[in-house]
Formats: sequence, C-alpha cells, structure tokens
Amino acid sequence: MKHIMVDLETLGTVADAVILSIGAVKFDLDSDVIDDDGFYASISIESNLETNRRVQEDTLIWWMGQSAEAQGVFNETKTHLRPALVELSDWIGDPDYQVWSNGGDFDLPMLAHAFTQHGIEIPWKFWNANCFRTYKKLPGAKNVKVTFDGVKHNALIDALHQAKTVQAIQAKLFGNNHVFQIKPKANA
Repeated sequence: MKHIMVDLETLGTVADAVILSIGAVKFDLDSDVIDDDGFYASISIESNLETNRRVQEDTLIWWMGQSAEAQGVFNETKTHLRPALVELSDWIGDPDYQVWSNGGDFDLPMLAHAFTQHGIEIPWKFWNANCFRTYKKLPGAKNVKVTFDGVKHNALIDALHQAKTVQAIQAKLFGNNHVFQIKPKANA
C-alpha cells in the first residue's frame, strides 16, 4: 500500500483554520485493500488557538447544522495539535506515499501549514500530493458511487469512504491491469 487518504474536520476553510480532527487510511490503489487501523486524532481547540489558528464564523454555523453524531467530535477526548502532528508523521513513516485529500486547496495545505507552524517536517513530498476531487471529475468517474457507511463528517470515516471511492474509480476506469506501454514505431 503506497497511498494514503487524509481528511480533516476544521473550524474554517483557510490554511490556518482550527483543526478539529485528522483521519487517514493507507490503501492500495489497484485493489480493495485498506489498512483497517487507520489514523485518527481529535484535537483540542485550545491547542489550535495557542498557535493563532483561526475559527471562521460561517464554518462554526455550518457545524451547528450538522447531525448530533457529527458534532460528537466536540465531545471526544482531545490531544494537542503538535503531538497529533508528530503521531501522524510517524504513522505515515515514508515520504514516498502518494497522499490524497478531497481538494487540492483544503486538507493537505492545512496540514502542511500546521506542520510548518510547529517546526515539523511535512511527511510527504509535495509532488506526491493528489486531489481526490479532481479524480472524481475524470471522464467516466462521475457515475461511480460507493455506499457511505457511518457518520458523515467524521474524519476517519470520511477518509475511508474517499479511499474506497478512489479504488472504485480506479477499477472502473483502468481495471486491475492498467500498465501502459508505449510501443516504438516500426522502422520505416
């Protein structure tokens, strides 16, 4: 498994937004194999505010409209942001993973900002960042639907669903054997 899907729940949409929770799963792109354990951390708002991360009012209002199950993130046992980032970096372990998130301008840039803010090396190479939202827009991918199991807006469950969706799109568009070869032109 050389792919990771990351999902964040936050209190804003900007790079320095408060991070409520981090969820991630390791998965194989060419099969339905997903790491059963995954990674999950619920982060204290206070530890975010100590480093001047921001709360945006419109996102806070959005959270008030979510299900009680989704709002459960506010009642979970919390950890501080820095130790959560260190644990995530250790869990990733290898900077050569292909790291995915739902939007090239949301989860990964927020995490990168937080890692940099805390003086922790970003645990993936920038050229290995992948956009799940773009992948979902590939021709033929829009009709791929995967049943959602669990609480929406739980970072780990969302990451798991997104990984399953990427796998389903990959299987539909490329099958299990998608090695591309360029054949040389015959000599003229």
